[in-house]
Amino acid sequence: MSYQTMLKNAIEKKGLSLTQISFRLAKKDICLDKSILSKLQNGKIPPVRDEINIALAEILEINIAEFRIAAAKEILPRSLFDLIKSAG
Repeated sequence: MSYQTMLKNAIEKKGLSLTQISFRLAKKDICLDKSILSKLQNGKIPPVRDEINIALAEILEINIAEFRIAAAKEILPRSLFDLIKSAG
């Protein structure tokens, strides 16, 4: 499943507004505007850095490893992702 699909589904399932998620991120000392969250869930921008993805996964109660892997698949060149995958 793609990063944005995972994010969008988790937001819908959790029933939180983007403002509420942004506020919960702020409690973790992460500043991420609701407009950025909207762009992320709609695939208009690439996944954010890892620490934010971990916080989002915690807030939305989704599998952290799967969410991080989905982000990495979209950020890393395919050849590098395959190399890392085969080394693990």
